[in-house]
Amino acid sequence: MEPNFQQIKAITTGAVNIDFSDGKYRFYRFTGKEAEATDNINLLYTAGIQMEFRTDGNILRLSVSVSNKSNIRSYFAFDIFADGKPLGSISNLSDGKRVGNYAEQEYPLGSFSGEFDLGKGDKCVRIVFPHSVIAEIDKLEIDGATYITPNKREKLMLAYGDSITQGYDALHPSSTYAVKLADVLGAELISKALGGACFSYELVEAGDVTDADYVLAAYGTNDWYCYDGNTIRQNVKAFFKSLANKFPHSVIFAVTPIWRENCHTPIKDIEFSYIEQIIREECEIYQNIKVISGINLVPHDIAFFGDLRLHPSDEGFSFYFDNLNYQIQKLQIRCK
Repeated sequence: MEPNFQQIKAITTGAVNIDFSDGKYRFYRFTGKEAEATDNINLLYTAGIQMEFRTDGNILRLSVSVSNKSNIRSYFAFDIFADGKPLGSISNLSDGKRVGNYAEQEYPLGSFSGEFDLGKGDKCVRIVFPHSVIAEIDKLEIDGATYITPNKREKLMLAYGDSITQGYDALHPSSTYAVKLADVLGAELISKALGGACFSYELVEAGDVTDADYVLAAYGTNDWYCYDGNTIRQNVKAFFKSLANKFPHSVIFAVTPIWRENCHTPIKDIEFSYIEQIIREECEIYQNIKVISGINLVPHDIAFFGDLRLHPSDEGFSFYFDNLNYQIQKLQIRCK
């Protein structure tokens, strides 16, 4: 069975729009208004987008095309699961352990395909899209299927953030902390994270999602690097005011910046720890915003960072998620 356009739309999550032209499915996670509110090369990357469906088919065949708007990151993987069990990936990564700064190496792009044994009987299949490239679906086939039906999650998590929340430098998108957190919360993920992004109320105001169970906001490391203290405070104040007004009934997690290799050297006379202080001070008036300290979520060791300075590796993201989830459970937020 080859799902049609309507079925593809029904089983896809995390995309605000899907286009089919020239024989390819293209997936977008930002609206036109959101794109106008921010100028960023990461807008077309498929971070957080997934397909999740039930089927009785036994073989999944997937053909994809990948491209990139920059030379910053070119690795990618589509991760495939059946009933939560990893079946493998379509990827441009060769086998073997990555050492050193693997993140900024060059990897081949273009057309790729894979075949996966789903096993017999009914099962839930999940395809997690890459976070670091523009990914298109050329063909999706499921042999032996008599049905393909969406597997909808009960809740929704909206994620705002920078490149770390987008997923740099996990080699597998299913390893990123935002994807893992949405899973444990039983929520569909819509990622608005963008590499290089700072606190921006304009992006919040431009969004068309107005009802989310959880909202994640994780900025600050780029703000520290780019702005003076007064500008950072103004941007933080405006962002969380906009977020609290737009999502008054949502649980909002404000995660402060994680450790980075140069965080002990002040920039523009601003200590790195001052960013967390500003976030805490500006969020204390909002009852539905829960501030979570990020500084100790990932070990203070470049060995846990793909670029050896800022972006966690798969192992680093494992620490990030485990420790963040622990902090959320301490807040007595109900998790499945």
